[in-house]
Amino acid sequence: MSDTPPRDLFQPPGVAFTRLPRKALTLWRLTLVLWTTLVALLFGVIPTELVQLLHADLAVWPFWTLVTAFAGGAAVHWQRLGARWQTTGYCLTEDELLLRGGLLHQHLTAMSYGRIQTVEVWSGPVQRRFGLATVHASNGSYHGSTIKNLGTAEAEQIRDVLTRLARQKQVAL
Repeated sequence: MSDTPPRDLFQPPGVAFTRLPRKALTLWRLTLVLWTTLVALLFGVIPTELVQLLHADLAVWPFWTLVTAFAGGAAVHWQRLGARWQTTGYCLTEDELLLRGGLLHQHLTAMSYGRIQTVEVWSGPVQRRFGLATVHASNGSYHGSTIKNLGTAEAEQIRDVLTRLARQKQVAL
């Protein structure tokens, strides 16, 4: 047995990961609140009103029990989003793009710059409202690497760096 402590598989030595901007966590949590509100309306308020309108003597507590359970799950998910935000990050090393994420099922993805064939940047209407964008680097096979919800300036900078390094370190096919 060795006396050396075990290495963390998801934190390579000498690598400092950059976290997503705080706006990404705000977007995730806003989406959670909107979905929770929608579920409360669809499974609580609307059915209760319909039951009261059609059959005033029927109980409406099952609808509100379902909504309460969903709201409790949403509160737990609110906390998990914060923890997920803290563990999600990226790093541009000398030779590769590293992506880290996950809370229960952690993952670390390494993509060599020489294998990158395309770099895409996109931003949906909600992302644009929050000043966020997504960068996707593809190596031409099934798998690619995606960094979601970066600040737009940061996404532009990463796109330029990945494009330049991919061109410099291109692997001959």
